Amino acid sequence: MKEIEKKVHEVLHNVNWLLEAHNSFAELISIRGKKVIIKCVGHCADCESDCVRVAFRERMPDIYLVLQ
Repeated sequence: MKEIEKKVHEVLHNVNWLLEAHNSFAELISIRGKKVIIKCVGHCADCESDCVRVAFRERMPDIYLVLQ
């Protein structure tokens, strides 16, 4: 597993336990270079707090994150 993919899975693991409380989750769709595409499912998909983006910005500031 590439280092970027390993880090993405770590961030998702850490954020998903928070999202579970709201019957939601985030999953990896694809990684293309430094572009990471994540799909948010459930109530958190439309949430204004933007937890997923914040988690990735803190842990992986050098990637380009796309949320679906």
